[in-house]
Amino acid sequence: MTAPARTARQLARELSRLTPDWREPERYFQNRSEIEARLRRLANELERTR
Repeated sequence: MTAPARTARQLARELSRLTPDWREPERYFQNRSEIEARLRRLANELERTR
């Protein structure tokens, strides 16, 4: 398995587990932003390798 594929699968797993935290609502948005940033980095990496 290639590194980008492994990263994509890991991000998909994290995304499937992402749920609001009613005790700490900001945590959801922080986690979502982190996943979004990692997806953008992965997309940039894939564009460079083409």
